[in-house]
Amino acid sequence: MESLNIKGTSSAPTVIFKENGELKIQGRIITEHAVATFAPMFEWIAELKVQKVIFNIELDYMNTGASMKLLDLLIQLDKNPDIGQIIVNWHYDEDDEDHLETGKMFEQRLDRVSFEFIQIFEGTEA
Repeated sequence: MESLNIKGTSSAPTVIFKENGELKIQGRIITEHAVATFAPMFEWIAELKVQKVIFNIELDYMNTGASMKLLDLLIQLDKNPDIGQIIVNWHYDEDDEDHLETGKMFEQRLDRVSFEFIQIFEGTEA
C-alpha cells in the first residue's frame, strides 16, 4: 500500500493519507462532484490495516454534499475491522460554531472514533 497524495485546488482539498495511519484533509470542498472527489479516499481506506489512525481534518469550508461524503468516509473508517484505534482531530476556526457543531454531530454518529476538537485562533495555522 502506498500513500495517497492529492494536491488541493480552490474547490477541492489537499489529501495526505500515509500508510502508517496518519491522515490529513485540508482546505475547502466546494465541488459539485463530491462522489468523484472522495472516491480515491474511500478506495484507499478500504485497504488500510493499522493499529492506530490519526485523522487531521482541517477544512475551512465544505458544502452539504461534501459534508455528507466526509461523514460516509468516517463511517467507513469506523467500520473497518483492520483498524484499531481511530482519533479525529477536528480543527475549526474560533468564530465558526457551525463547523464545530458539524464535528460534534459526526462524533455522535460514530461508534469507535474519538474526536479531539482543536480551536484555531485568527492568525494561527492549523
